[in-house]
Amino acid sequence: MHISFRTRIALPTRFVVPTAFAGLFFAATALCQQATIQLPKPQTSGGMPLMQALAQRQTTRAFLDKPLPPQLLSNLLWAAFGVNRPREVKQGLGRTAPSAMNRQEVQLDVVLVDGVYVYEAEQNRLRLLVPGDLRARISPPAAMRAAVTIVFVANQTQDYAQVDTGFIGQNIYLFAASEGLNAWFYAYQAPDETATLKLPAKLKILYAESVGYPPR
Repeated sequence: MHISFRTRIALPTRFVVPTAFAGLFFAATALCQQATIQLPKPQTSGGMPLMQALAQRQTTRAFLDKPLPPQLLSNLLWAAFGVNRPREVKQGLGRTAPSAMNRQEVQLDVVLVDGVYVYEAEQNRLRLLVPGDLRARISPPAAMRAAVTIVFVANQTQDYAQVDTGFIGQNIYLFAASEGLNAWFYAYQAPDETATLKLPAKLKILYAESVGYPPR
């Protein structure tokens, strides 16, 4: 069979792509919409000394509209609530933040420029919930440009989830201080956004924390 490379496909963007490369074009587009993102293995050594990070921990409500590199995002999420050891008392995996009776009930929904994802700590990956840039709908005006906003979600029956969220939030603050990033932990005041995040009725949004580069 003879394939003519002069055959062309008209695209909405007015670009013309030879037929032989059209499949590659659409395959690349599909990859950008993948349902999961495998994060790089977190770097669990180095960083700023703890006492210095505590001295520099602060809330800053200003962000540069610039995404975090995959490695830095992976390190951030691991520091927040990643897997750091096998559990000794109960079978399973331990996390970087404590939780009441080790229920590990807090879910991290990660708002990025291209969509909202669930952080799956054991696999160290992000699973797509809602595609698209929803930062303006989910975050308050001061955080609309943040590279990442972590929304803390838990079952409404879990009474200790609020305390456990505080542990995770402090981990994020200390990581941000160590990496020279801005961070802001705030009460979530948009209950209608439960539908935007496509959460089951049993789950509720507790708080959110935005992280990103300081403005220039």
